[in-house]
Amino acid sequence: MKLKGAIIGCGFFSHNHMQAWKELKNIEIVAACDLDEKKVKKFCNKFQIPNYFTSINNLLNSHHIDFVDVVTTMETHLEIAKILSKRKIATSMQKPFAQNLINAQKIVRLYANNKTSLMVHENFRWQTPLLEVKKLAKKYNLKKPQYAKISFRHANPVGYTNQTYLYDLKEYLILDVGIHLYDLSRFFLGEALSVYTVNQNTNTKFKGETAFTSLVRHQNNGVSIIDASISSIKTPDRFAQTLVNLEYPNGSIDLDYDYKITVHKKGLKKQHQGNPKKLKWTSKPWDQIQESILNTHKHFINCLHKNKAHDTSGKDNIKSLSLVFASYQSNKFRKEIKLNGKK
Repeated sequence: MKLKGAIIGCGFFSHNHMQAWKELKNIEIVAACDLDEKKVKKFCNKFQIPNYFTSINNLLNSHHIDFVDVVTTMETHLEIAKILSKRKIATSMQKPFAQNLINAQKIVRLYANNKTSLMVHENFRWQTPLLEVKKLAKKYNLKKPQYAKISFRHANPVGYTNQTYLYDLKEYLILDVGIHLYDLSRFFLGEALSVYTVNQNTNTKFKGETAFTSLVRHQNNGVSIIDASISSIKTPDRFAQTLVNLEYPNGSIDLDYDYKITVHKKGLKKQHQGNPKKLKWTSKPWDQIQESILNTHKHFINCLHKNKAHDTSGKDNIKSLSLVFASYQSNKFRKEIKLNGKK
């Protein structure tokens, strides 16, 4: 069955979303919407989308839409959610999906009350190298993870020069990248109990933090160390690769630069590769992120067809957002923050 969709938001990253939608069969993006008429016209011309709008209500009044991909900044999401949930439009919403937990919970309730699907476009767990790590853990019978080191450190300005609004955010890297890394910690070790975080500003162009280090305690008694920086000088630069070390009672897995994966067990050392699939429109250094958008879209659509909850539903993503805001509290009060809200 062919599904008709629309995309809301035509900024820098939405171009990757649209390229990925074009890869999928039985999907047609019939309209795009942005407050900036010149921007949405240009976007529609580039991708041969037949209809453009500057009003979401006008779009929905003009076309039958099965789903919407929201690729706008977080402060717009609650008002957009009010419109889409009321009309029962299945929604994929860009992360972070709210600027605080109160609004996140409001958005989740709106969709739940209207019995409508809401997925947060959390794409790091859908990156091929990270999926491969998960598969290899199962293949080598590595269970009950005890420790994770999840690191995203680089010095390549390409990560922010196309999104200059990031300079003015008082809360930057944890909301922009940390949300992904906290989700990965949950993906590999399960739910968190608490977090202790230290933030740094290593680039004075930014008002917010440009580096952070977190220690997360998990319900399974495991521990994650999560760190990120936009000022980590290495040759070659590591953007946009997430490096991971996982330890289990009977072995470990390392995901290193250039998608090299090493599995260690007693008397065993095996090398694997987790390279992302090359697509016509993907290019380094964005390739693993770009391909993950396609994988995330596939998951969104598959769950719609099967009428099942998404792995990164709004309800699920609140758990990652809780880690984000607890981290800011931890840095402020210089204390470990439990996820029940107590300092």
